[in-house]
Amino acid sequence: MRRAAFLAPRLDVLRRTSHAAVALCVAACTPVSTRPSFAPIPEALHAVINAPPATVAQAAAQLLAADTIPVRFVNARDAWLETKDFAGTHRLRLWADPDVPGRSRVTIEAVYRPIEDPSRSQRDLERASPPGSPGQLHAARLLATLKDKLGVTNY
Repeated sequence: MRRAAFLAPRLDVLRRTSHAAVALCVAACTPVSTRPSFAPIPEALHAVINAPPATVAQAAAQLLAADTIPVRFVNARDAWLETKDFAGTHRLRLWADPDVPGRSRVTIEAVYRPIEDPSRSQRDLERASPPGSPGQLHAARLLATLKDKLGVTNY
């Protein structure tokens, strides 16, 4: 009985510590991401760039700023970038996903909104930028510049 009375406080401390450790681990591994819940449109441009995803996102943000295209949001950790509207209602989005160590699968989407309808979501109104449009030209130029600056892998 004496031994049980001696161990009871220790077990209580151990139990509280383990609960706190589990809560800390769960909070540290949050699945929250700044990436959108939708996938790129099928007409998006693709390439494998010789740089980690975070580097690609940062380089793309710098290149767009130098090209006077305003960046609405960039997150290097999630390797995701979105521009503000330019040339009317055109917008670019970039996803950089890990390929093999040191390389990224880059997808650049060029979209525009032909109409404004507050009753529908913004993504629902977007269409792929047609060939030769400002959105498509800027997307192709951004991808070509990333290939030149960081290198490209052809499989």
